[in-house]
Amino acid sequence: MTSYHGGKKRIGKQIANVIVSVSDIIIENSDFKLKGYCEPFCGMLGVYEHIPELLDNMNKENRKVYKDSGVKTLKYKAGDQNKSIIMMWKAAQKGWKPPKKSTLKQFNELKDAKASALRGFVGHQYSFGGQFFQGFRGKYNNKASYPKAAENVSKIGKKLKKVSFSSGSYDRFSGLEGYIIYCDPPYSSGDNRYFSDERKKLKFDNKKFWQWCKIMSENNIVFVSEYTAPKGTMTVYKSKHKLTGKTPLSRKREEKLFVL
Repeated sequence: MTSYHGGKKRIGKQIANVIVSVSDIIIENSDFKLKGYCEPFCGMLGVYEHIPELLDNMNKENRKVYKDSGVKTLKYKAGDQNKSIIMMWKAAQKGWKPPKKSTLKQFNELKDAKASALRGFVGHQYSFGGQFFQGFRGKYNNKASYPKAAENVSKIGKKLKKVSFSSGSYDRFSGLEGYIIYCDPPYSSGDNRYFSDERKKLKFDNKKFWQWCKIMSENNIVFVSEYTAPKGTMTVYKSKHKLTGKTPLSRKREEKLFVL
């Protein structure tokens, strides 16, 4: 996995375990028929990379994952607003290997170039804070991390070959039913660092997003990572790692996982 603002590299496995465990309880105690898993804000797949194996293990334990679902195997979907990120993962699925180093010249040339797998990788891995082309950090970062990031992208791409990737807004998945849906949207607190493929800072309507989640939860199991959530949600996980920030308030924030 490469650098990414808001990514779940450190706590992705813990979140994935909670998602599958809670979903297992819901499935066991209801008539919910699981058809697949989806992440509308997939980013660098910090959570996603652990999900298929966990769901397969859950099914091997004779749980109700596939029972009466009408499907032989689960479907996997993922999306992101940034087209270059999606192109990067599609390329990695086919064996593409990201560069293990970059230069300021390449970084600047890719800034306003057309969407591409290379642009998706360089624009985050070699940028400050993992923010899409927000300042070249190549000469400041530990050089040993670059080859590792490139290798991780290739590894995850091979692991998730069955995932169907698409670019666009989260609400294009509105027609899903019978899915576990995990959302890691731009948080309502703090700076909005949600960028389009054209490097434009996008406005994100958190209120509209939560309304969408509520509607989707009628026929799906919906999880959301955030600091806070509206009434009607349940906290199923709290991050244990320390968050950094410039103010005492930001340092006190505790990242949580909610289920609707």
